Amino acid sequence: MLTEDDGAEEAFRWSLSLISRILTRVINEGSTIVMKAINANSGKMLKKAVGCSARGKRALWMLNVQVGTHSISPLMWAIETGSLDAAKAIIVDLLTIRADRERYYYGVDALFNAHEDIVTVLVEQAKTLVPTLFDGLVWRSRHSADGFRRVNYYVKHVLVNSQGGLAGALQSLTSSKDQTLVSHPVICLVSESLWSGVVKRSFIMAKVGFVLSLIAFMLSQSILPKLDIETNRSLRIAILCGRIVNYLFSMTRMIVFHARRSAKAYRENHTFKILGLPVPAYLGGFFLFLNFMLMVLLIAMCIQEPMFWCIGTSGDDWPTGNCAAAQATDRGYTICSMIAMFIHWLLLIDMAVFSNKLSAFVLVVRYVLSEVGRFAFAMCFLLLTFGSGATCLRHDKDEFRNVPTAAGSFLSITVGLYEGDFREYFDTPYLLITIFIFTLVAAVLLINLLIAQLNCSYDFVYADMVGFARLTRCTLIVETLHTCSAVRFARFVSTLKLDHRVEFDSGDVGLSGAIQVKEPASQIPVTKDQIARYGGICSGDMQWPVDASLDEEDRFEKIEKLMESTFAKLAKLDKKVAGGGGSEHADTKLSLSNDRGDSKLSSSKSADVSVSG
Repeated sequence: MLTEDDGAEEAFRWSLSLISRILTRVINEGSTIVMKAINANSGKMLKKAVGCSARGKRALWMLNVQVGTHSISPLMWAIETGSLDAAKAIIVDLLTIRADRERYYYGVDALFNAHEDIVTVLVEQAKTLVPTLFDGLVWRSRHSADGFRRVNYYVKHVLVNSQGGLAGALQSLTSSKDQTLVSHPVICLVSESLWSGVVKRSFIMAKVGFVLSLIAFMLSQSILPKLDIETNRSLRIAILCGRIVNYLFSMTRMIVFHARRSAKAYRENHTFKILGLPVPAYLGGFFLFLNFMLMVLLIAMCIQEPMFWCIGTSGDDWPTGNCAAAQATDRGYTICSMIAMFIHWLLLIDMAVFSNKLSAFVLVVRYVLSEVGRFAFAMCFLLLTFGSGATCLRHDKDEFRNVPTAAGSFLSITVGLYEGDFREYFDTPYLLITIFIFTLVAAVLLINLLIAQLNCSYDFVYADMVGFARLTRCTLIVETLHTCSAVRFARFVSTLKLDHRVEFDSGDVGLSGAIQVKEPASQIPVTKDQIARYGGICSGDMQWPVDASLDEEDRFEKIEKLMESTFAKLAKLDKKVAGGGGSEHADTKLSLSNDRGDSKLSSSKSADVSVSG
């Protein structure tokens, strides 16, 4: 014995007894037929289990099991334990629209009221069930008019949470970086509604300042300086004003933005290392990195600004950039100005998000640049190979006297800029043969291979790029709505009229929480009514009629098991025959097994006939 204290022994015995009673109570109260079906991970068992419930409490059976003072959600239990077949059956059953002669029954409100974060849970733990959930939010009419059919998207809970703000579904989907999920029609409708109703205007207002700074930069760097500024002082003043606008507004705004983001990244240790130096992680984004480089270039331009260096040295001619003090910085200033102009236009590509197709094209271009990079590598290899080979020959041609000039000449031949005549090389036949071989390999083979690769790559990635374009727009929507006021978002939600009941077919007033659109009837053919309609008594305490498809599944299962057993016997018989058991004996057993299989099959058929009768 561990102790001789009778009190401790009695306390230990009492605690074990209490634990056993608690476990017994949990098993007795929580072991419902729905939970048994979930533990077996059987969708068919679950359908039969919930078929025993009253139609008014059917959703409750799948969303809440009371165990003492605690409650368990069978749906969440199925997801957490990996019983995905049962979880799928629950979601499909909840999102099936049923109707009697008095009302409609649809479990979408019960599902999202019980689990408001169901989309987030599925994205994190059971991503394969997300399309099943979204498919259940769509109703399509089987009737069409003028080539279009009605489609109801029940997206209220995907769009708005219980507090009236943006639901977390869209943010969870964008965080998953899964382009197939954001391409679902439900999410496409939600994102397009948010984009056109709230985000588009905010995005345009945010980009107006950048577009104005680009116009000022072009005027002060590329357009006005090319005019007659030596005799026109007003033009020089306009150039100076444009550059000051860029330095005061664009440059300072970028400095403040990157200073805050960098401080936050270093404070939260969101960095990565380059050559051992910690770099803020946000600079890993393409457009943010370009914005940072533009800030650096504007700072360099401000330091080297010729008009600033000429202050006090040009007398009455100021503002001007033509003075002795500005000569030393003029070359560096123009180079920085050229690169900054390129970056300004590259940053403007971010506005391609206005069109999903244009955004997809931009993403495709970025993807196929890798193919262009491989082509450039192969071209450099050929230029060095033939350029070094051509210089080994004895000739008097200046275009091929050394490796750099020979490589440049071969490149000119490839792009069609070489102005020489091949007849000039008749006196050096070996060099002419080398040029012909290079032209054949580079200009004919390699360039046409690049065209074929780009064509195949575009066809292969375009479908995925459309999904990535939608993902980019959804990310922008989520980021913008974080700064949107609650009043403005509530005003947008009110325009959707999600609390109004929406018709199914004409005159058939249905359920609330939907956005109705019309789609081409040939886009997704529908031949069967998606609403399960039943006649008879309309009491909510009555069960729904038994689904006839379950009986058909049972019959097919019986036939499948019978065939499996027959094939197993035949396999055993083949093994015995292969072992040399005798042909006569084998034939006898084969005939016996066939007779038994036929008798079982006929008996199952007769049983099915009697049941149907």
